[in-house]
Amino acid sequence: LLLFLNEDLRDQDIPHRTKLTQLIEERYKIEYVAMVQEIQNSLGRVSFTSDLWSNQTIKGFMAVTAHYCSEDAQGHLILHSHLV
Repeated sequence: LLLFLNEDLRDQDIPHRTKLTQLIEERYKIEYVAMVQEIQNSLGRVSFTSDLWSNQTIKGFMAVTAHYCSEDAQGHLILHSHLV
């Protein structure tokens, strides 16, 4: 797919799957810390919702979303929702 989207890209330009996994995990940690800090600085309370489902082989999944408010520079409230 990457080679199809960019014809000038060579095989050696594409990182190995283990490198991609490492980059994704590093980015996840950065985003998680930023989300936690943002939630800690939120106004009022934090609410959580969850969604449970299963695939055709009955493998279960769960998503948890945090909802909270913050204030922008003009004093307007902003509602945030983050998948945690």
